Amino acid sequence: MLARTHAAVAALIALTLAAVAPAQAALQVDITDSSQSAIPIAIAPFGSSGGALPVDVAQVASDDLESTGLFDVTERRNMAETPTNPNEVNYQTWRSSSVDNLVVGSAAANGQGGYRITFDLLDVYQGKSIASFQINAGRNELRDAAHTVANLIYEKFVGEKGYFLSRIAYITMAKENGALRYRLIVSDYDGKNPATVYSSRDPIMSPAWSPDGTKLAYVAFDINRGRSSLRVQDLATGNIREISSREGINGAPAWSPDGRHLAMTLSYRGNPDIYSYDLSTNQLTQLTNNGAIDTEAAWSADGRHIAFTSDRGGKPQVYQMRSDGSQVQRLTFEGDSNQRATYSPDGNQMAMVQKSGNGFRIAVMDLQNNNIRIVSDGPLDDGPDFAPNGQAIIYARQGRNNELATVSTDGQTRSRLSQSGEVREPAWGPLGY
Repeated sequence: MLARTHAAVAALIALTLAAVAPAQAALQVDITDSSQSAIPIAIAPFGSSGGALPVDVAQVASDDLESTGLFDVTERRNMAETPTNPNEVNYQTWRSSSVDNLVVGSAAANGQGGYRITFDLLDVYQGKSIASFQINAGRNELRDAAHTVANLIYEKFVGEKGYFLSRIAYITMAKENGALRYRLIVSDYDGKNPATVYSSRDPIMSPAWSPDGTKLAYVAFDINRGRSSLRVQDLATGNIREISSREGINGAPAWSPDGRHLAMTLSYRGNPDIYSYDLSTNQLTQLTNNGAIDTEAAWSADGRHIAFTSDRGGKPQVYQMRSDGSQVQRLTFEGDSNQRATYSPDGNQMAMVQKSGNGFRIAVMDLQNNNIRIVSDGPLDDGPDFAPNGQAIIYARQGRNNELATVSTDGQTRSRLSQSGEVREPAWGPLGY
């Protein structure tokens, strides 16, 4: 939150690059609430002409759909039959099981060292295929192929692109050899395949994905030197570019939608204000100039506006300005405070942390009518970020168990990504990365 973040970043300091270390254990997805109108579907085990596949494609795709809460996925143990092509399906058997939709498929060698996966989406009550698909995948790409299967099914029913090939970044903090170790981790959207991209004994904050998914901006500390460093790291090469290590605060980086600028909070002139940094020319432009704390910038999807947190009204609230710093207006008035705002990919909604009563919860504002709804339980929820298709929000839950969680934008569907140790500051990457 604003006071806590400001107190923390006042001590920010620059880190030296650490070697990439093995990641911690993968996050575990647990569904806690599902939509009451979940779509009944079954994905039968995929057949294979060359023996068992090294990845259970059907199970991974099932887990993807189940994790959204939008699909009521039949467990394999409850399937009366396991057909691998439409000709093997006994539709009456599936109708009696109250399964409306069935996916059947198989994999075969594609002659290039990989697999050709074909599958059909069947309407059980019509008794026919309504869509057929074919995917080619390398031998080590079957998990991505399974996510692609889920993406295609998701898009067919929901009408939006699926996010199952996207990645998330997050910070972990755990004791190792008697001392705290901070890690910046990148994983698949479901927490699988985690990899540590940066590790330090000093804190790490505020990861933010570049629009093309190839880089992360974040803030690193060096407590001994009393410095902070805002930096950009290339995920393919590990190369780090230092953007700012000025006196005072170097914090809260946010990418412009075209990837050409970073908004950030700097205080080297005395007061924390929002600045814009041109990544091609290194030009720094001050956008706010107010006696209050201005921080936590976020760009709108069209790049025309920047939302930010300011206590210029007495308590932290969300404000919006043009991307050149003009036309500042206050957006939030409900609750004791609002902060950590982020725009949805379509620009129609904004997620934020709202304090009301004794807790902090994730709230979603409809930017067309300014209506706000609370979508998380609290009491200490933080760091919301939209899925790249705008259908869900990831955030950090703090309390007895520190973990990441996801919630649909209407608040009906929830899941948690649990892991030992403290997990915080999630950032959801773009589609396809």
